[in-house]
Amino acid sequence: MEKLLTPKDAAEILSLSPVTIKKWLWQGKLKGIKVGSVWRIKESDLKAFLRTGNDDEEKLSRDDLEAVKRGLEDIKAGRYVTLEEYEQDKRP
Repeated sequence: MEKLLTPKDAAEILSLSPVTIKKWLWQGKLKGIKVGSVWRIKESDLKAFLRTGNDDEEKLSRDDLEAVKRGLEDIKAGRYVTLEEYEQDKRP
C-alpha cells in the first residue's frame, strides 16, 4: 500500500508552509485526495510534482529559502543591511 502524506508532511519535504501545500491542493497544482475534511497526498504524486519542475512563482529554491531564513535571523537580531549588501552576502 502506498504511503499517504499529510499537507504538513509534504510541506516539510518541500521546505514550504502547510498553507501553501493546501492552497496548491485546492488549486489543483498538486494532486491530492480529500478524505472527509482532510487532504492526503500520495507519495508518488508528490514525487511526480517534483519531477515536473513546476516553475510556479510561489515555489522557492533551497537557496531562496536559506536566504529568507538568514534574512529573518538578521531581522530578529536587529541587523539591517541594504539589498545590495544582502545580495553580496555582506551581512553584519
